[in-house]
Amino acid sequence: MTRPRHLSLSAAALALALPVLLSACGGSSEADEKPSYDKSAPLHSALPKDLQGEKSITIASNVEYPPFEFLDTDNKTVLGIDREIADGLEKQLGIDIEFDNIAFDAIIPGLASGRYQMAMSAMTDNLERQKEVDFVDYFAAGAGIMTHEADAGKYTTLADMCGTTVAVVKGTTEVPQAEEASKQCEADGKDPIKATVFPGQNQVILALQNERVDAILMDSAPGAYAASQTEGLVMSKPYESQPFGIVFAKGTDELQKAVQQALQALKDNGEYQKALEKYGLESGAIDDFTINGGTQ
Repeated sequence: MTRPRHLSLSAAALALALPVLLSACGGSSEADEKPSYDKSAPLHSALPKDLQGEKSITIASNVEYPPFEFLDTDNKTVLGIDREIADGLEKQLGIDIEFDNIAFDAIIPGLASGRYQMAMSAMTDNLERQKEVDFVDYFAAGAGIMTHEADAGKYTTLADMCGTTVAVVKGTTEVPQAEEASKQCEADGKDPIKATVFPGQNQVILALQNERVDAILMDSAPGAYAASQTEGLVMSKPYESQPFGIVFAKGTDELQKAVQQALQALKDNGEYQKALEKYGLESGAIDDFTINGGTQ
């Protein structure tokens, strides 16, 4: 799509997203000049009947995870890999995809409650989350450790974190990882890990910059990008590998399969690779867009 893409913020999402919105200076609708649906799109007929003929679908996202999703300088326009891929999905499915900016830990509850059918927010596909939602995997990701340059190479695994204070984002897989690693530290006779939970990525990076924490546990791809844009910070190599997936409410099998087919079409026509290459993450490309491929 060539038109500007802006945030869609419902009243319900506004309440859920207050911590994020305070840092993002509010938002507005992506629906300005909303196009009509395109029933001639290659995969429009693959959509569930209730979406065929709809102009748009609103999906949940926490728009502060560059390079996957972030706001342009106008604090309205959504940019990033997920927005690029969503643009490609629109062309294949013939329906507009609008991003609703909510807190990361509100995404799964929003899907489970039926408020949303779908979400794109650099979310790790794992077995625990599969109990509540489904995933169509689209990126090979992992978790890593962000530190100050002076500590580069000091922390490479969770076992190295014993006795440190780490920052984690609420609702991410790194929260239970820190808890389990801390228990292991104590079992090994070492000091525990003190994990401080923050609402979003901007807050954990600020905490590290201000030396409130020794390190951040976070997804490796957004972490590497953030470190490259932030003087004095570095990201370790991943200490584990897990896929990112587009997230769906349970019971949306038809929509999941439509998106899965659309992703394959984007891979076949080169748009998928271009979206990753634009942000230097082509190494995360995958061959198969598996449903619920997370195994950890």
